Amino acid sequence: MRDIAYEQALLRHQRKMLRILDEYSQEDADTWTERDALAIQRALQVYIESFIGMARYFVQQKYHLSVSQSREALDELKSRGDLNLQQHQALLKIIGFRNVLVHDYLDINDDIARAIITKRLYATLENFTVQWRQELDALDSDPGQP
Repeated sequence: MRDIAYEQALLRHQRKMLRILDEYSQEDADTWTERDALAIQRALQVYIESFIGMARYFVQQKYHLSVSQSREALDELKSRGDLNLQQHQALLKIIGFRNVLVHDYLDINDDIARAIITKRLYATLENFTVQWRQELDALDSDPGQP
């Protein structure tokens, strides 16, 4: 059974972080202060973590499987045809960057974070979230589904 409150909370966080990241993407990266860099890192972390939550939730809702790790969710989606190899690899890189943000904060490469923002590489996550929610809506409207 879908947890609409959970979905809405994820979407609220994603929209807020997306708005912040989009604002930075429109600024000149050379003017960013240390505070800006930290805000960007935190926004990326929360945005990616909310995406991971959505991926795990989607696997649970669509396939009735419980996965405890982000990689498991992506691997499951790839094995079932929801992600192609290229998408899977790109998402694993994004999740890897989130792991750096969380666990290796002393070694964050500012140039990588700058490229992610200026090229709007984070925006691809939004497409998956929209697609997965549409699929869940379609499953809800199909009377043949359990």
